[in-house]
Amino acid sequence: MPTATETRVAALSRSKTVKRLNAVAAILCGVASAVPLAFALPSGPGRYLVGFLVGIVWANGFEYAYHRFLLHLPGSLFARYHLQHHAVTGTPAEAEHVTFGSSPSWVVLLFAVNGAPVVAADWLWRLGIAPGVLAAFSLYYVALEEIHWRIHLGEKLPRGLRFARAHHLAHHDHPDRRFNVFLPAFDWLVETAGRNSD
Repeated sequence: MPTATETRVAALSRSKTVKRLNAVAAILCGVASAVPLAFALPSGPGRYLVGFLVGIVWANGFEYAYHRFLLHLPGSLFARYHLQHHAVTGTPAEAEHVTFGSSPSWVVLLFAVNGAPVVAADWLWRLGIAPGVLAAFSLYYVALEEIHWRIHLGEKLPRGLRFARAHHLAHHDHPDRRFNVFLPAFDWLVETAGRNSD
């Protein structure tokens, strides 16, 4: 029977590998989609910046909806896996269940689901913002996994994100609120951020 330390070390090792592979998948999905689109439908830096801002808002909204309505949907496959994350928080096996995507294939699927409507709209209406949106998706996903990792494993957060640890861990105390991990824009918008004393 492995000790708690051995369990933690093994979970950390496996989770670090998945987190690294997920980040590579997210970056490749963003770049592999954004670069050809930038050549196929060239626009300019201003439109790419608008796209990037739209992408951050979209990613934050998707994170909120995914977490609230799929990961907390009783009886669903998504909820079963997410329930493990809640159940092992604070245990030696915590690291095993910290990543949002269980494998790079889930990250690719996430990009396909989110990217297809963006690319279709950009192609149809010639908006010229899809490369920026896709770059934002990549950056947001990598940041989300890294910050979530640091929150749960007690690692240092950048000064401007130190509030995120309390915000997210309060979700574990009250799973009916605080669905955004580090940028609670949609939590504030739909009033699920809770009070500071929660």
